Formats: sequence, C-alpha cells, structure tokens
Amino acid sequence: MADNSERNIDSKNSNGLSRIKNLFQTTPSGSAADTSNTPGIKNSNTKDSNETYRAWGVRWSGNAGANHTALNPALQSCYTQNVNEQKNNQKNQAKIQQNIQSQIEAKKVQCDGCKNKLYDHERKRDRLHEEIKGFQDKIDGIRTSDGKNIMAKVNFTIGAIITCLLAVYLFVFYSSASFSAFFGNSNITDAGQAILDSHCYAEAMQNGLGQLLFILLMPVIFLGLGFLIHQFGESGKGWGKYAKIVALYVVTFIFDALLAFEISEKVYNYTVLNTDPYTVSMAVNSPNFWIVIFSGFVAYVIWGMVFDFTLQHFDNMNAHTKEIGILEDKIKKAKHDIDNIESEINKIKSDINKCETEIAGLTTQLQGATLIDNNELRHALSDFFGGWVAYMNLAARPQSEKDEAHQTYQSFLSQINL
Repeated sequence: MADNSERNIDSKNSNGLSRIKNLFQTTPSGSAADTSNTPGIKNSNTKDSNETYRAWGVRWSGNAGANHTALNPALQSCYTQNVNEQKNNQKNQAKIQQNIQSQIEAKKVQCDGCKNKLYDHERKRDRLHEEIKGFQDKIDGIRTSDGKNIMAKVNFTIGAIITCLLAVYLFVFYSSASFSAFFGNSNITDAGQAILDSHCYAEAMQNGLGQLLFILLMPVIFLGLGFLIHQFGESGKGWGKYAKIVALYVVTFIFDALLAFEISEKVYNYTVLNTDPYTVSMAVNSPNFWIVIFSGFVAYVIWGMVFDFTLQHFDNMNAHTKEIGILEDKIKKAKHDIDNIESEINKIKSDINKCETEIAGLTTQLQGATLIDNNELRHALSDFFGGWVAYMNLAARPQSEKDEAHQTYQSFLSQINL
C-alpha cells in the first residue's frame, strides 16, 4: 500500500509539471533542446506581438526545462528583441530624442552656472592677490624708508631722563617731608629744612627699622598714584576715566596739604613765640605751607605728565613695528582666504569638466542612428528574467540553480552596461 501511495504522488507531480509545460506548447512530446525545431511548439526565440516579456520568459524557461544554462542566450535574444522594437518605434525614437535634447539643455544651463561661479571666484582670488601685493609694498616701503623715527627716540630719551630725575627728587622730598612731619624734631625755622633734611635717613635708622622703612616707602605711594593716573588715561573710556584721574589728584593734594600743614605748624611753633593754636587759615596765609605744596604736589603733577609723555613716545618708536605686524596679519588672512577659494575653484572646474563630458556623451548619443531608452530596456530584461524565475519556482528547481540564474542575469547586465 505504501508503494502504491508513493507512485500516486509521483504521478501527480509529473502530471502537474506536464500541465505547466502544456501552457506553453501544443504537444508534450520532444526534448527541451529540440523545441525550436519541433512542429507544433512555439519558437522560444521569437516573442509574439501580443505577448509580454514576462510571459515570454516563462515560455522560454518552460521550453528549456528551466535549465539555467540556457538563460544567457535567452537574455541576449530578449535584448535584441527590445532594441529592434525601439528602433522600429518612430514615436518612441522622437520621444527619446526630445528627452536627450532636454538633458543637454539642462546640462548647458548647469555648466554656464558653474562657469559664472568660477569667474566670480577667480576675480575674488585675483583681488586678494592684489591686496597682498599692496600690503607687501607698504611693508617694503616702511622697511626701506627712514623707519627709525628719530624724533620719537629723542623725545623718549629726554622724557626718560627728566622722569628719572623727577622720580629721584620726589623720593627725596617725600622721604624728608614725611620724616619731618611725623618723626622730626620741632626745631625747624623754615620749610627748606623740613623738605631737604639730609639727616633724616640716619635719624630714622637710629629710631628703628620701621621708621626707616616708612620714610623710604612713602614716595612709592605717590609714584604708584602717578602710574595709576597714566593707566586710567590709557585704558578708560568716557567721562569715567577723567573722574578717576581727578579723584587721584585730589587724594594726592590732600596728602600733600596734610604734610604741608604739619611742617608749617612746626615752623610756626618754633619761630613764633605765642601760645595761639595753629589753624588752617593761618596755614593758608603761611608761605611755608605753599612752599611745601609747590615743592611736592606741583612737582608730582609735572612728573606724571612727563611720565605719560615719555611712554607715548616709546609707543611711537615702535609704531612702524606695530604697523608691519598688522599688515602681516592681513597678508596671512588673505592667503588663508585664497587657499579656500582655490579649493572651491578646483571643485567648480571638476564640475564643469564632468558636465561637459556628459554633454558630449549626450550629443554623441543624439547623433547616433538609433536611440535606445535604457530604462525601457532594463525593464524588459527584468520582466523576462522574472518570468524565467517564475517557471523555475513552479518547476521546483533547486535554490543553487536559482542562484546561478541570478548570477547569469547580473553578469549579462554588466556586459551591456545596465
């Protein structure tokens, strides 16, 4: 009973396959290799006028017994069939010509746009080259001219000497005046003895290191205030900087006034033999008070102005060096911009060459005797191969043969550049 069941199953499979083949041939007899010459069997090499490429692929695969080795010549016949159909279709030829002409025009517009962009980039590059040349000419002119700025050096030298001498004077004045005002004896007959006390350092040393350091560091306060005035004048903006400068001058004047009051009071107490207390109004009317003020504060103001003047001329001495540095930075930036532009120019030229090559190829294709629509050809081959594989599936061919059929199909497309 088991043997009879197996024979019935094999008989059913054979009958099913025979019915599939009968769809594409009038008689079941004859081998697959002889179907093209057997009377009553449709020739696989010829596509019926009302037959689709997929149906043609199924029929050819059936007549060939779904043998994958027959696929390559079948694909070649399909290729030839579609090319001939396109050749004989005048309407399709005109449509392809129009399509190619449209592509050529579009490519020309694209190419012209690239050329305009190239022209703009080249002009910008040339303009940057001219700027670099101008900057370099300026640098050469500065270096070859009398770039030593002799007057600035002279003014700086004179100003530096005066500034140093005034700094020494202020150091001596404030050291002596502060000693006389805070630590000195009361035997002072005039302001000159107070502001030019040659024994102040020795006496301060005898009284202790702290007293000596005090009178030595007192001038540093005033010199520091002068330096701050210069810094505020350089870095500040608006009315704020002037307010700070005036405030520093007021602080300095008040400190000088206190020193002058102390010194003039000691002179008064030693020279005037009465017990009346020394007042501010008396100090204002005292020549000794104003001598100390002018010897200290006015000299301090002059020192600040000369110090600022000296630093300005020091900057003027280096003005050419700064100018050259600015020009060199501009040259460096321009060269960096040129490098970027050159990269863009090379890319645009590559696009132009590619576009012109495509235009030449399309023009050659347009001038050919026959125009082939590759999309239509690819679609026809795909349908044909789809029919071939469909019959292989119906015939239950092994997967290995299907894979080889796919490889044959892909290889054929590569050969015809599709």
